[in-house]
Amino acid sequence: DNSTKSPLPDSIVEKIKAWNRLDWEIYTHFNRTFWERIERDIGRERMEREVKALRERRAELARTCLQGTGTVMPKDIKDSSLRPLQYGGARILGYNLKQGLEKELERTCRRLVTPELQYSTALYRRQFPPKTPKP
Repeated sequence: DNSTKSPLPDSIVEKIKAWNRLDWEIYTHFNRTFWERIERDIGRERMEREVKALRERRAELARTCLQGTGTVMPKDIKDSSLRPLQYGGARILGYNLKQGLEKELERTCRRLVTPELQYSTALYRRQFPPKTPKP
């Protein structure tokens, strides 16, 4: 929710970069090499077309999957399994899925809107299923 966002002063941004210097250097290196590869391999125009297509697909999925116009306040999320963790002063928005979606489409839509913690838990369970005791 943008109402809980506030810009950081440049002095704080610089302190954060200094504290996380190695992370910042890794980020800047890979960001630079990413754009160099884009220029070399596909070009900016194609990249812009790909981004446009991705945004159009995202909007199409939102129209297909979501109730209303998109994000909702945490208190208005009907399915508690889709409620993001609220921590600190930030308010993390969520989504309500349309009712009556076909089973496979509902599964796809649910995977797209599942909050980070719930999604990583599901991935972990899939990667490391609980062992069943041998009789």
